[in-house]
Amino acid sequence: MRRHRHSLLVALALAPLARGQQPQAMATASPAVAFLAARILPADAPPISGGVLLVQDGKIAAVGERRQVPIPAGARLQDLGDAWLAPGFVDLHHHVSGGIGGGDINDMVMPLNPELRTLDIVRPSELAIRRALSGGITTTLFIPGSGTNIGGFGVLLKMRWGEPLAKMVLRDLGAMKVAQGFNPERYSGDLGQTRMGSHELLQARLEQGQRYASAWSEFAAGRGPKPRFQAELEQLRAVFERQVPVLIHTAGARDCIATARMFQDVFHLWMVLSHGCFDGWMAAAALARRNTPVNLGPRMYEFNRYSEFQGMCQAYWDAGCRDLSINTDAPVVAAEELPLQGAMAVRLGLSYPVALQALTLVPARQIGIADRTGSLTAGKDADFQVTRGDPLDPRFPPQQVYIDGNKVYQLGDVK
Repeated sequence: MRRHRHSLLVALALAPLARGQQPQAMATASPAVAFLAARILPADAPPISGGVLLVQDGKIAAVGERRQVPIPAGARLQDLGDAWLAPGFVDLHHHVSGGIGGGDINDMVMPLNPELRTLDIVRPSELAIRRALSGGITTTLFIPGSGTNIGGFGVLLKMRWGEPLAKMVLRDLGAMKVAQGFNPERYSGDLGQTRMGSHELLQARLEQGQRYASAWSEFAAGRGPKPRFQAELEQLRAVFERQVPVLIHTAGARDCIATARMFQDVFHLWMVLSHGCFDGWMAAAALARRNTPVNLGPRMYEFNRYSEFQGMCQAYWDAGCRDLSINTDAPVVAAEELPLQGAMAVRLGLSYPVALQALTLVPARQIGIADRTGSLTAGKDADFQVTRGDPLDPRFPPQQVYIDGNKVYQLGDVK
């Protein structure tokens, strides 16, 4: 009797479908919005004059010239006149989503802290997040500082200021933050005061993490016993399973080479070399041979041996480094000045299309979210900015910024 009663309830629940009706959970999609602009910079395709960006349910449905993109009936038109549309910018070296003071992002007791993470200290109401939006930045990697060799794991965020944390987080473990050279030299007499010591610490901990991840893989495959849980190594499993990259604070030619040797040649990890400043450009050819991903900044120039300006990005590009993005290291350079970083790179010799991708598509690809953001491409999240001219021209700050098709910033929101 109970079985027949269950069948009757299922039949009654499905009855509306049999009559051609749709349950509320299967309601039709929301109306599309067509943004008309004088110029669109997709970042992964040539610029479009007289273009349309079609957005539906938070995704880009289509992009192209107006004569090529049919606008569906019922779509809402947003005629932006002579405005430009560009992807939201992506900054992979960002320290201010938990507060500008920065005290919560450097635990200085131990030199190696792979068990820590910044996810726990994000403040969605932090004004610095809103300021980042005023520069067109829609995605950031909020990472620990560089006071220790392994500061912990950063969280990958969309800059949805004031909204619940769950709506901001793209990936809990965005990247593991490592620091080599200068900053993590502790000057306290313990191991890690010298570069020899810090390399020994890193090498030993990475070997531990590698063995730990391997043991869990063997257990999962039925080829070994269940390993003992070790909290200090657990997050390292994601690194050695290549689910999460390592972002390494590195500056100077010597340390750039040491970083590539350790993380690419020895451990073969998914990694991004960040900073690359000072005379790091002198090692660019060696990095190019390894196809090392570089995330350059905040310093955009150096003086060469003849006391001439040397553009950092141009030097790396000319040496063959093609996997190149740009950062602010906010608050070292204010987060909202990322487009100015791009403008400086162009002024100092980097080509414009490369600079635009260095703020959009390349960092998205380096951190593993190019399927979601980084370009104005059908199927990706509708993360974009509206400007009155070239988005890399500081005279044209964003008028509006959208994340997932929702307007999250209007010029004047930040004073």
